Amino acid sequence: MSLTKVSLSNVVLKQYRYKLKAYTGVFMALMVVQVIGILLSIAGGGSGSFSNNVYTLDVTVSSSSLVIVLTMIWAFMNAILMTTKSYREDDFTFVSNRLSYNLSNMVFLLTACIIGAATALLSTGVIRILFYLIHDVDIFLTLTYQVAIGDYFAGALATLLYILLAATAGYLVGMMTQFNKRLIILLPVILVGLNYVVQSNANPGFVNILKFYFMEYSFTVFLLKAIVTILIGSGLAILLSNRLEVR
Repeated sequence: MSLTKVSLSNVVLKQYRYKLKAYTGVFMALMVVQVIGILLSIAGGGSGSFSNNVYTLDVTVSSSSLVIVLTMIWAFMNAILMTTKSYREDDFTFVSNRLSYNLSNMVFLLTACIIGAATALLSTGVIRILFYLIHDVDIFLTLTYQVAIGDYFAGALATLLYILLAATAGYLVGMMTQFNKRLIILLPVILVGLNYVVQSNANPGFVNILKFYFMEYSFTVFLLKAIVTILIGSGLAILLSNRLEVR
């Protein structure tokens, strides 16, 4: 019998450090996804043209919105992968339990999402530079609006929360599919069906759920919604994980 008392925080920290070193493929995938997003943003940015008898003005709008969306998809998919059996077996090398396993996963996902949000926001400058270098333009103007530093911080935090919401949803879905394997088949059908519902606007209830998160104009209210949803989703995932251990 060991006389060494190991605290939960120490176990979580060891597992977290291990995952930072072992799961480098997560960050490589992030790099690939964001490069694809940058290239698509350059090729498919919104544009318009205005002309008169004197001159013609071509306007192209570029932003990092597509990069952020792809980063959310990356967070969702990687959160699902972390719940699979092969990833769970990696934690058997530590003296741990399901709680430390889930907490270390969530801390790792938080770190990955912070990195993903930061690089997605920084991609705006990269998109503008590449657009200037690739396209043949005589005059390149960048409109800069006077935005307070608090607004920049709020935008960055909102981006992080959206990515965290995607990661939380992926982690919960991953635990659900591990708990019931039949959901692996049903999940793609559900996603396709939801995509049809959104496009056809046939179900206002589901659309209202999307508006609940994506159309909130009060940052404080959105912050509260996101944090509560993340906490509830994480708690449900931990409960499912405990049931999975019994099974």
